[in-house]
Amino acid sequence: MSDPWKAVLHGSLADPARPGTVLLVEGPAGTGKSHLVAGLRRRHPAGSGCLTLTCPGPSDDDDAQHALDALTRAFGDPTRTAVPTLLVVEDVHRADERTRCRIRHLARMLPNGCALVLTWRPENLPADRPLLGEPLTCPPGTAVLRIRTGPLPAAAARELAERTLGTRCPDDVIERLYAVTGGVAQVLVDVLPVLAGTVLAGTAPDGPTVDAVEALEAPPRLAETVLRRLAHLPSDARRLAHAAAVLGEPASEAELAALTDLTAETARGMLLAALTAAVLTDLGPRRYGFRVPLAARAVTASLPAPERADLHHRAAQVLRRRADVPWPQVAGHLLAAGVRRGLVRAAERAAETHAAAGRHREAARLLQDLLADRRIPGPARARLATAALRRIAGFTLQDAGALLDTLTGAPLLPGPLRAQARVLQGLSLCTPTTPDHDGWLHLERAARTLPDEPGLAARVLAAMSMPHWPGIPLAEHRQCAERAGAALAGTTDPVLRAAVNANLVGLLLTLGDPGAEQALPARPLGEDEGNGDAASAGHRARALCNAADATLWLGRYHDSRAFLERGAALAGRHHAGPHVAHGIRSIRLLLDWATGRWTGLADRAADLVADTARTPVLGHEARTVLAALCLARGEWSQCRAWLAGGLAPHPDQQLAPVAALSSTVLVRLALARGDHDDARAHATQAWGRLRSKGIWAWAAELAPWAVTAALSAGDPATARTMARDLRTATGAPHLPLAAAARRWCRATLAEHDGDLARAADGYRAAADAYAALPRPYMAALAAEAAARCAAGEGEGADRDTVDRLTDALLMLTGLGATHDAARVRSRLRALAPPRRGRPAHPGLSPREREVAELAAGGLTNRQIAIALHLSTRTVENHVARVLRKLSAPSRRDLPARLWRASADQALSRPVDPPSTGSSPGR
Repeated sequence: MSDPWKAVLHGSLADPARPGTVLLVEGPAGTGKSHLVAGLRRRHPAGSGCLTLTCPGPSDDDDAQHALDALTRAFGDPTRTAVPTLLVVEDVHRADERTRCRIRHLARMLPNGCALVLTWRPENLPADRPLLGEPLTCPPGTAVLRIRTGPLPAAAARELAERTLGTRCPDDVIERLYAVTGGVAQVLVDVLPVLAGTVLAGTAPDGPTVDAVEALEAPPRLAETVLRRLAHLPSDARRLAHAAAVLGEPASEAELAALTDLTAETARGMLLAALTAAVLTDLGPRRYGFRVPLAARAVTASLPAPERADLHHRAAQVLRRRADVPWPQVAGHLLAAGVRRGLVRAAERAAETHAAAGRHREAARLLQDLLADRRIPGPARARLATAALRRIAGFTLQDAGALLDTLTGAPLLPGPLRAQARVLQGLSLCTPTTPDHDGWLHLERAARTLPDEPGLAARVLAAMSMPHWPGIPLAEHRQCAERAGAALAGTTDPVLRAAVNANLVGLLLTLGDPGAEQALPARPLGEDEGNGDAASAGHRARALCNAADATLWLGRYHDSRAFLERGAALAGRHHAGPHVAHGIRSIRLLLDWATGRWTGLADRAADLVADTARTPVLGHEARTVLAALCLARGEWSQCRAWLAGGLAPHPDQQLAPVAALSSTVLVRLALARGDHDDARAHATQAWGRLRSKGIWAWAAELAPWAVTAALSAGDPATARTMARDLRTATGAPHLPLAAAARRWCRATLAEHDGDLARAADGYRAAADAYAALPRPYMAALAAEAAARCAAGEGEGADRDTVDRLTDALLMLTGLGATHDAARVRSRLRALAPPRRGRPAHPGLSPREREVAELAAGGLTNRQIAIALHLSTRTVENHVARVLRKLSAPSRRDLPARLWRASADQALSRPVDPPSTGSSPGR
């Protein structure tokens, strides 16, 4: 019971000898007073009575009055036997003088062990009298407590929303929902079914959106309440409330007077009237408005159109006089008023304000609405288009696409602006979603039509140089990069140069080109960025993130993390936009997976998948990470679901290195299941895509498993061809991951040829190379492979092999790779069997002991068969004998039976006698 008042109240109720408690609960309508009372009744001590009365008004029947009279008589009767110990009187603000008198009398006579709870709405209570007409008088020792209900905490509002809607809600939706409802519980309860309806009706099939929240109207109960209160106000007070509703934000007394043309004295009187009637409320230091913004919407919607438009125009003028002009609100009021004068300037300032605060969506919507308005003249439209194109890098894919559609179809725009919009429309096809062949062709056409626009041509060609495009050969990317560099040479625009370099840096780093350093921002983050650099900060952040991505796939993990942290810091300082933010999250997931930072990784990946549910292709890297984690845990069905479900793109439509990684997981999954033909098919298709691309450095993830798949399917020729292909990528020092993979492949081929000693040495070298990256998971698997070869060569007792395998087991266990850890644990026991003496599990053979421990770890018969290289039927027989020998009714009892057998063995082991000369006391 976290609230002190609850402890006091329930203490009175639990002890008949303890003085009573009076609890005064005040709060505006809809803020949860009845909910609080219901909670008290549920927690009321068993066996004690409880009575709840709704306070009667002057015109109500006398039932409640009679009940109050009866209670008063019972409280005064010392022989009372059936008096409720918890009495709740709700809506005391409605009480007439007779009722207030009865309640005062009840309070004066409140017996020990009883509690009186009174609830009321302060907005309905006359300001010139106490709650009960006279001061409250209670028996000596009575605790009198007062609590005030108000808006729900934001966390409680989220819980209520997600429970009602049955789905996880994005943060921006919850924030906006909380804002428009004022956090008032009853308003939330009334509007949430409307939001749920938008999901069921297909208006927002992927869950509630900010747009759906913005489209909410005031619920009938709220609208009727505020309009009824409004109707009882004097006409000037109504005008003032109308002005506050249209303004839509907290306003000073002077601003409300200016909106209504009232004198200061009259405005003050009317403001007091509106406050007394609970139409308006105090929202801060000398600021007033509607407590629930949806109520303001109801008032605004009730106004005639001419009056509403006039108030919008006045609101824009009033807001312009503020020291810190809220330009987004000014532009919105001018647009709603239909006033064109000053609108374009206000919109430009509003877009700048939104962008500076990271509100890119609002900036995009405002500019799109204005550009779609044909009443705006051509020069003004061109100014707006220029502002839109300058800000478009920060917009979401959907907002940017809608805005570019508007720009490319605008007949009043100058030709160069329409051309630039067409170029950016092509660029949007490759950022941030997976680029496809249609996007490439679009950019190719754009590049051919821009001979007189070298700056735009450089941007297009730089986008085409990005090596991740699926199905485009490396030679074409090189050619585009050279042409982009030539086009860029003719411009000194820092923003353009930053944008082009951000696209070029990935290819340059992948190829090990020394020019990559020139394409990266070299300025320390703490240094003043200057006027010219500020506009290009988003592109410099993108360059660093592209560098992090490029070095990630090469295995330069320390460099990748350094680039990523610099890019994330720069993006955060300059609100680089959702594209960059999404890229940072995806790269960090892949980098943490590669370097063994698996704690909490699955949750973060699942969050990204959920956040990209409306554009599933954006979550493919996260899905691949989840699939890889499931594979390591032996969750094979879920692993395949992440990569082969309806939301997973075809490998031909994935970013090239991501496609290689997802194919690697599928190859390993097929190998784990013993489906060698399926493993070879996945490997061959993925290798063909890499051969078409020509960037063999990206084969480093796939190569060890592709070679293994080809050999397991009886195709050594293909395996050797793959190993030779990879060899072309291992000569450069900037490709450490490919070098480690090459060592693995050579060891795998040596193992296939029967040269187990050379294979063991090769796997050990691969393990050392992976560990140096660091790539701990692959290092552990390479150590396991080395131990397998050492055992086959008769080196099972080699101390170094056992130590390496032990380290691998500890690493896999720490990562949570339970399936791999179980397999390594079994191999470790085979290499280092127990010392002489009684077996750890009496009656079990060494093989039965292995099977028993794997089964106790949760592995299925098929998984055990693969781990121990046995047939499923053989494992079934071993499991049956283990259950019989240990008298275990089922597999679920194996852990306890194994432990008991080990404990019995330890207790029955004879104690060594003390050495000669020792005394019992030592």
